[in-house]
Amino acid sequence: YFVGLLELTIKQTEAQFGPAKLVTTGEAPQGRAMRQLGELVDVYWAGTSHEREQNLLAVTIPLVKGLLGYRMPIIQKKQISEFSRIETISQLKKFTACQGLSWPDTKILEHAGIQVLKNTDYERMFKQVAIGRCSFFPRGIYEGISEVSARKEVHPNLVLYSQLIIYYPFPMYYFVSKQNPQLHQRLTTGLEQLIDSGKFEQYFRSHPITSKVFPLEQWQTSRIIRLQNPILPATTPINVDKYWLQL
Repeated sequence: YFVGLLELTIKQTEAQFGPAKLVTTGEAPQGRAMRQLGELVDVYWAGTSHEREQNLLAVTIPLVKGLLGYRMPIIQKKQISEFSRIETISQLKKFTACQGLSWPDTKILEHAGIQVLKNTDYERMFKQVAIGRCSFFPRGIYEGISEVSARKEVHPNLVLYSQLIIYYPFPMYYFVSKQNPQLHQRLTTGLEQLIDSGKFEQYFRSHPITSKVFPLEQWQTSRIIRLQNPILPATTPINVDKYWLQL
């Protein structure tokens, strides 16, 4: 999704900024990839935080329209009855979450008083839920559906529990090095043009990853627990309606 949107953005701005070639690198832990910006990597996408916006240039246009902040727990199938009784943050605090060591979500969950088992390995978190090391792995509403499906043979006891949504305002941005303001300007310009032309919305609604959240009516019966985001920068454009999707 993010590579495809980046390709659209580069193509959109070719007349103004010139041709560019997009080369993808191998996967790396989020923290390491962010530190490599300006050296081995030109652009990376991740959830935002005060620290990240201080150290890097953030293209402050939410890439999935805020969907990253709508989280659903991946749990063991045998836990469905337990999670069906959760309606408050106090009840959720009785369970331990798996989360990435360098992910901003960890600080958000801990700020809410939720115990977090921190990991540096993404794949390990699915295993830890499957064997009971942690109770749930909160994933973006557009992420969890395909992630559980892709691991149904390895971890057949996992399920995405869609009746509980944990929400906090949390945009996903493209980040670039402070030494590359031209790329920052190009990505900002391109994304704004894609939004204003309707091409962004078309891509968002038709892509196999994000199209799964539609129709929005399917989430009407889900319970929502709202958390504060203590690391959300004050400059976040939360009042610009065209950037966000309201579930």
